Amino acid sequence: MANARDGGRPWGRGDWGLYAAVAAVSLAFALLSLQVWAADWSVPWSDIADAIPVAAHFKTVFEQGWYEQQPLLGAPFGQQYHDFPTAETTNFLMATILGHLLGDWAVALNVYFVLGFPLAALAAAWFLRVAGASRVMTLAAAVLYAILPFHWVQGIPHLFIASYYVVPLGLVIALRIVRGEPVWGWRDGASGFARCFGRGLQTAVIGVLVGSTDTYFAVFVLIMIATAGIVAGLRDRSWTRFSGAVVAGASIVLVMLANMLDDLLYAAANGRNDAGFVRTPEHAEYFAFKLAQLLLPWSGHQIQALADLRRDYDAHYPLLSENPALGLIPALGLLLLLGVLIHRAVRGTRAVVTSTGRAYRSELPAPLALSARQRTLSLLAVLTLVAFLFGVVGGLGSIVSLFTDVLRSWNRIIVVIALFALAAVALAIDAGLERWARRARPEAAVHAAVAGVVATALLVVGYVDQTPSPFTTANAQATTEARDAGYDDYFGRIQDSLAPGDWAVQLPYQPFPESHMPTGSDANDVLVPYLHTTGIGWTGGGIKGRPESDWTGELELLPAAEIPAVAAAAGASGILLDRVASVDAFLDAWPSAFTALLGTPLESADGRYQYWSLDAVSPAERDRVDPSTLNALLQGREWTP
Repeated sequence: MANARDGGRPWGRGDWGLYAAVAAVSLAFALLSLQVWAADWSVPWSDIADAIPVAAHFKTVFEQGWYEQQPLLGAPFGQQYHDFPTAETTNFLMATILGHLLGDWAVALNVYFVLGFPLAALAAAWFLRVAGASRVMTLAAAVLYAILPFHWVQGIPHLFIASYYVVPLGLVIALRIVRGEPVWGWRDGASGFARCFGRGLQTAVIGVLVGSTDTYFAVFVLIMIATAGIVAGLRDRSWTRFSGAVVAGASIVLVMLANMLDDLLYAAANGRNDAGFVRTPEHAEYFAFKLAQLLLPWSGHQIQALADLRRDYDAHYPLLSENPALGLIPALGLLLLLGVLIHRAVRGTRAVVTSTGRAYRSELPAPLALSARQRTLSLLAVLTLVAFLFGVVGGLGSIVSLFTDVLRSWNRIIVVIALFALAAVALAIDAGLERWARRARPEAAVHAAVAGVVATALLVVGYVDQTPSPFTTANAQATTEARDAGYDDYFGRIQDSLAPGDWAVQLPYQPFPESHMPTGSDANDVLVPYLHTTGIGWTGGGIKGRPESDWTGELELLPAAEIPAVAAAAGASGILLDRVASVDAFLDAWPSAFTALLGTPLESADGRYQYWSLDAVSPAERDRVDPSTLNALLQGREWTP
């Protein structure tokens, strides 16, 4: 059994085999669920909704070296991502490194998604060992954390959210603080340079990783660190405990600001673009969770009856959010932690009521007389309660939204709750096995075998409960690959008709990012042509809110017969019409007018896209376009691409 001391030294020589097993099992579960032997790694495994801009990020860092400028989007001015500030440097570094190592941005995207499973498992394993879980229970709980329903629901469309491997690292800091352990300082018993490799260095490195990976995760960790610091400070009446938490939290905030510094400087130099990053306060409740959602099966459950139960709930009850669900075993852990809170409250009240006022009755232990494991469970329960209060509908997340609407998807704090819940399950099973061993006194081999059987049962149940059906995965991949092949062929033919550096106008104007067209289509689709071409520019993809990005919104208001000449005068070589994104008025006017002026369009096999070359526009027609017309497209600013 792992005691507190064992859990506090997770990087001992005896644990390397554990971490190797955790990585191997979690990776095997991921590969099995994804049916990778039947998948084409060179095709993004998802190509809908937010998976499209994620793919564009990977392609951009592969082509440009970083994600903030892409001259082939928002043509002819280029895409500037500074108007959509983010603190996700770690993810973009991973995209850059993998892209250049593997030589293909799509392969890099898929590989990063797969790597998220063992990385999450390894980080969770460290947290669990610090919490005091035994090795065998750590193996089971860490793997289950890696394959949470959250991982599959977010998937490639929210790849950077699905890459939640930094969360357990940050929660190690919170756990140490709440237990009254130091998080800053030198390495004990070492001398010279070796002294640097202590808790302080660990905390600093974790702070950099947490502050550089995702804003949501950084905020969640900050909330847990703040809670831990307050609890430890009040309990121990120690300013040192609280100040250590303050310094840890401040370091994360500073790293986040450093990550966004170039975005802040860009806004200062060019003016704020409030339309580029839009959030509204009510989103805090649209994207929160409900207790029932956490406890019910997830909608992708392998057992159809359980999947149908959740889908029926989602269909008839409001506030779908992002389909939050814990899975059976983490849900039991959540209930266990809530039970711990209730038990501690009742136990403490009973002790006070039955005491003489001067001392506790002998038959009742004092409330603080807890084992290391019980104390950890109690502290995890407190942290879980706070996380729950932030994530639940109408909770503290809603209060925060009254002051800032930057964060909206508070349901994502489920990755914090799930880790605490799985730690509770692991610690509870360890306690049960220890109690059984004291009574039955089995031989060591028998004890190990029983623990192994329990861990295996957890893994089997968790795999069936928390992962999608392989058949569902295979069907989705086949659909994606077929669509990708069709668009590769179609846009490849457009690319072959153009010279490198040429660009095309995309109609209708689709404000990017995070918008939907009146027809219901996702404006992220405006990036599809870019994903299937090389060296060809497209007007879509500029961050909405600036004239350089929105100019095609002015162009589409011109009479249909005038659009080709104006587009050609602006420097475009073609016009691409997205029929799915076009309202009826545009469909009634544009195809016939463009065909009459430019000839028969090149149409995609699915009928969605039509492309007209602007070669038919004569130089004289281009010259007749008054410069003031082009300036008007930029809302009066000079047309200077």
